[in-house]
Amino acid sequence: MIEKMHDKTNGPVFKVIFALVSLSFVLGGIGGTLMATDTSAVKVNGEEISQQQFNDAKSRQQNILNQQLGEKFWDSMDNPLYAKQFHDSIINGLVDDELLRQYAQELKLGISAEQIKAEIVNSPAFQQDGKFNNALYQQNLRNNGITADGYAAIVGQGMLFSQIQEGILGSQFSVPAQQALLAKLLLQKRQVRLATFPIQDEAAKQSATGQELQTYYEANKNAFINPEKLTVEYVTLSPADLAAKMKVSDAQIEDYYHRHKAQFGVQGESHLAHIQVADEATANRVMQAVNNGEDFATLAKTYSQDKISAAQGGDLGWAKTGTFPKAFEDVAAALQIGQVSQPVKVDGNFHIIKVFARKAENVAPLEKVRGAVETAIRNDAINDEAVITDYANAVREMTNTAFENSGSLEKVAEAAGVSLHKTESFSRENVPEALQHDAAIKALSSGDLKQSGQNSEAIEIGDHANPKTLFVRVTDYQAEQPQTFEQAKQAVENAVKFEKAEKALLAKAQEDVKALQAGETPSLAFAAPRELVFASAQQQDPLFARTVFQMAKPTDKATYHTARNVHGDVIVIALDKVTDGDVAEFTPYAAQFAQVDQQVLRQDFLRDLRERAKIEVNPDFIKQLEGDNQP
Repeated sequence: MIEKMHDKTNGPVFKVIFALVSLSFVLGGIGGTLMATDTSAVKVNGEEISQQQFNDAKSRQQNILNQQLGEKFWDSMDNPLYAKQFHDSIINGLVDDELLRQYAQELKLGISAEQIKAEIVNSPAFQQDGKFNNALYQQNLRNNGITADGYAAIVGQGMLFSQIQEGILGSQFSVPAQQALLAKLLLQKRQVRLATFPIQDEAAKQSATGQELQTYYEANKNAFINPEKLTVEYVTLSPADLAAKMKVSDAQIEDYYHRHKAQFGVQGESHLAHIQVADEATANRVMQAVNNGEDFATLAKTYSQDKISAAQGGDLGWAKTGTFPKAFEDVAAALQIGQVSQPVKVDGNFHIIKVFARKAENVAPLEKVRGAVETAIRNDAINDEAVITDYANAVREMTNTAFENSGSLEKVAEAAGVSLHKTESFSRENVPEALQHDAAIKALSSGDLKQSGQNSEAIEIGDHANPKTLFVRVTDYQAEQPQTFEQAKQAVENAVKFEKAEKALLAKAQEDVKALQAGETPSLAFAAPRELVFASAQQQDPLFARTVFQMAKPTDKATYHTARNVHGDVIVIALDKVTDGDVAEFTPYAAQFAQVDQQVLRQDFLRDLRERAKIEVNPDFIKQLEGDNQP
């Protein structure tokens, strides 16, 4: 089972990339042009989209759907019709992206290296303390197995597609009359007063005879069921379990502590300023002015090309070590407080650096943080290749042991050196947290597993970044069965009383409404007026809102109606006033409707590109895909 799941989720590189780069057209196969071409999957105006690109896009989409749907997705993929629709969607996405790329090329749209760099540097995913953190950026690249050039290409193509959306698709507009009509309907306001008859209070006043209870029970037996219940023993294993058992030597602890001291205390900070200029001649001229006693802040405002800090007299604020490029920080670290550096070349520009103040590094002694260091070493080891290999081997051994000792998980737990757990009896409504996973619930729903007392196969309940394997065995099973009259008696009594209360309250409310419509004044306690807006009321309580907004508009006096709220209470509604929405109120919502319009326009735009394009799908490749999904 584990091997099957791992094969199906092959190619997870872009899982985090899609979360980091939220651009409108990224999901349909970006990055394909970075891969080596293979035989054709489809050609668009003579430009080949390779089978490798298709497989990469397919893996990415499989990974996304696996995260969203779990085992349900893989079950659906066993259906040839669903599999064909899935493969068609991948092909169509790749074709759409290629059409957009070619269209951008026709328009001579382009993204510069500086624009890509700025997009990456300003990405919130790589920010720490409000600044770009190169270590965090590199770590994300390593975690996802992609090079800096590869990631830059992905970002660049995403930005290119965004240009099309902003420049072409963003030209959509709506007619003022259309907005006025939407505003009138969606933002219509109705002022109402409500008189509420609580169902709970009325039910408490009701009584029920034994015969009434028996009659209701016989007529509604299917509503009174004892749900099926399971008692389960289970074993879980993750790389973290194996890392936790690692032996960590004193030498490892000391080495890690010295390399990561900043994690175990307060890191040193420096308050710096700089003047950034483009060439050495200007830098020397500014340096001479500094040496002549001219004010550093004034010179920064005059000469520095870093406009943000220049406005503050070159002030860069407080920064921890690692915030700026190494060459910059090495020069700053060698300066005394108040001292100004000679010009230093960093990333093609020249910088004159000044140190205002420093805060010393304060690191906890190793003796006090030894436990934390050991834990950090184990946490870092979770993703080590050796631990992942040990995990795969352990899962394989557990799988074999579960098969050989099918009536118990004790040996399975022993094989991995982990604990065997046992649940209390539970139903589908209160599944223990450790088993709250689609794949686990599906396995426990299997008739064979529920009633045989046999061990399950290995069940993958983690994800690619955090794998975790589960084995379960049902030790006690109680099938769903109707409740006896005695078991259901209290629930039956409550239902009978609520039914009586509802009838009584509805009759009373309807009498009051007739009296109000006739101009009489029954003793009703209406609450203070409240205003309902159609759009929001539909989301909060749709049944109640439907009644309110279907009521006839009042003329010279209020109109009245009965309704029920989400709690079952009976309500008399007095509708006093109706005010249609206006365009000014619609303005905050216009962007949402414009987004829907843009989606429709994009579909029309792509349809037009397709009609003018020559699209050649490789029939042999499609036949191969269909063959792979035959039952």
